[in-house]
Amino acid sequence: MKSRAALGTHPLHPAMVPLPIGAFFLAFVADVTHLVTKNPLFYDVAHFAIGVGIVTALLAAVLGLVDYFGVTMSAAGRRLATIHMLINVAAVSLYAISWVMRRNHAALDTASWPMAFGLEVVPFLMLGVSGWLGGKMSYEHKIGVVEWMDPEATEIGQREAPK
Repeated sequence: MKSRAALGTHPLHPAMVPLPIGAFFLAFVADVTHLVTKNPLFYDVAHFAIGVGIVTALLAAVLGLVDYFGVTMSAAGRRLATIHMLINVAAVSLYAISWVMRRNHAALDTASWPMAFGLEVVPFLMLGVSGWLGGKMSYEHKIGVVEWMDPEATEIGQREAPK
């Protein structure tokens, strides 16, 4: 069930996802810092980081879609992949709404700020759930994994498999 979007045997989707996760985490840290300091610079950093997160999430999504449609999966793996995808689409959509709300300082120190911040916190938590599902897809359902590449590791895995 090797990834179809890979460099050699290394799948690109899991290599790409740290970029939006890092950007979204930076946005959260910048917003919390803005809440504490009231410095508008951190509002701007958060807005920029959310934009970077959205763009890089879309690139990761393209790579994920290549595997979603190109990799043979078990029924359980396909269900997890579908849930993973839907959570990510919803999360990035919420981030996009937050990004639009923040443009031109529209939410800076206004009544719409709590909503813009909430539309950042909720999807960040959603991404945690989605990432956990992504791990299950790789480690339990072998999606994107090159099977039988390392015979010694395969033998160890078969010995340690639950009976």
